[in-house]
Amino acid sequence: MRKPIPLPSPKSPKSEWRQWALEERQSQDIPSLSTELCQTLTPLLTDASHVLLYAATEWELDILALAQLPGKQFYLPRCAPQRRLAIHAYPCPLVTSSFGIREPEAIAPEVSLALLDLVLVPALVLDERGFRLGYGGGYYDRFLPLLRKNCRTIGIAPFIVPELPTDSWDIPVGETYSSSSSRGGWSLR
Repeated sequence: MRKPIPLPSPKSPKSEWRQWALEERQSQDIPSLSTELCQTLTPLLTDASHVLLYAATEWELDILALAQLPGKQFYLPRCAPQRRLAIHAYPCPLVTSSFGIREPEAIAPEVSLALLDLVLVPALVLDERGFRLGYGGGYYDRFLPLLRKNCRTIGIAPFIVPELPTDSWDIPVGETYSSSSSRGGWSLR
């Protein structure tokens, strides 16, 4: 069994945290965790009608199976110019972006953010305050403040830590959902 990598300090640079999360994630059984995640997320979608998912990369927690739930409209983001997230109805044809992310084609019609009542936000790692660390593009930090105030936001990551380093532009999610072998199973905070 691989020895866990020590957590960086909250004062460590974000690049060190990204490296830690990427290395730790390699020891995770992502397909199994993704299946568990979808099963445990399903009850959280009960009151939502318009749900923004994401199309996972090979090493991310995959939640796209949730789009099979009846009675809901699902959406996917696309990385648009000016580091903006464009939102498109799903299902739709997907292409692989220059970042290696599966996303809707640019020619697909965009929808209004005002429709969304639940947004599931991917992260490499989350902290207990709701701050997330992604890959450093800032797309979600620009996107989250544009949502309606009553839109529920849930960060999704395999790890949650007490505190991540933050900058003034970092925007926390309302809730965090993560798996940790020390806590056993999935946990919503």
